[in-house]
Amino acid sequence: MNIVMKQVYWALGSVVHATYAAFIAEVTQYNNMISPGRHEWNPDQIITTKPIRVVYEALWKDEDDTIDLNIGTPDTPLTMGQILFAINNETYDFFKETSPHYFEGLAFKGGNTYELVIGS
Repeated sequence: MNIVMKQVYWALGSVVHATYAAFIAEVTQYNNMISPGRHEWNPDQIITTKPIRVVYEALWKDEDDTIDLNIGTPDTPLTMGQILFAINNETYDFFKETSPHYFEGLAFKGGNTYELVIGS
């Protein structure tokens, strides 16, 4: 399984960030604290040059629930920071009242589709 952003650490559902800059600063601090010198968090790293679709199915909820996000715009590079910022803010309500769920990367499914990999 090809996973991108695998050694990037972040807890989903904790807070919606109003600004990209504040989010990047907080994720950078978190990664430096969790895995100093060993994480792969680089918010400016280009992951793709086209929009992506991020999907996830939560079998742990009372009812099966899914995430289906479209992130990015055509012909515009999409960075690691932009992807995680969008995932964080757009999934806040989905994860906010649950046990901690940690971002563990995006598994390539084909085309422009990635599956959100979550740990707890």
